[in-house]
Amino acid sequence: MEIDDQNELEEMIKVSYPIPFYSQRVDFNDVHLQGFRSIHEAEHWQVRGCGIASIKMVIDGFQKHRGLKLSDPYGELVYKGVEKGAHCDRGWIHKGLVKIANDYKVQGQAFRQSKVSDVLFELEKNRPCIASVTAGFTGGKINSDGVVIPTGGHLIVVVGAVRDNRVLKGFIVNHPSSAIELNWENHVVDIEDFKNSFSGAFMSFWIKQEE
Repeated sequence: MEIDDQNELEEMIKVSYPIPFYSQRVDFNDVHLQGFRSIHEAEHWQVRGCGIASIKMVIDGFQKHRGLKLSDPYGELVYKGVEKGAHCDRGWIHKGLVKIANDYKVQGQAFRQSKVSDVLFELEKNRPCIASVTAGFTGGKINSDGVVIPTGGHLIVVVGAVRDNRVLKGFIVNHPSSAIELNWENHVVDIEDFKNSFSGAFMSFWIKQEE
């Protein structure tokens, strides 16, 4: 569901920063491979790049707001994250992603065992968030093997929320993916789908003059 379809919504909250959308797919037509050192490495990382695509969206939103140069290319940010120990076998480490943001004078905090109300609280403070959800918001559904799909495993950017009569109805997200059909910009996800996919882990970001 896209924002333009939400004509009857009573209230929409959206962070004021110009958060761009970036896919985690690599542009193989780019002669510089977006900063990756080889096609092999680009192919390896594009299916693991949700954390970097997400943190780059957040950083560049703040950079645009401040009139500053955008962050390093996708591949260079991946390498920087690896050097900082921000990636492990299980995926991107949230505190490590916060450290990458710190390099651009963007402040951040990682949260665990949270509720959707905690994400909303950060948005209300004009802080974009990166949340751990099931890719495609399929958490809680049954897969082809008859197994319930678990929460988490994929990082997305939350830029806003929608409410009706003060009741939270959904979040506005930028959902990067290595699959073309799952690259969603300013997508409104139903709150139940979000809850069923949300691991309870997320990060929020701000710049110092907000404090």
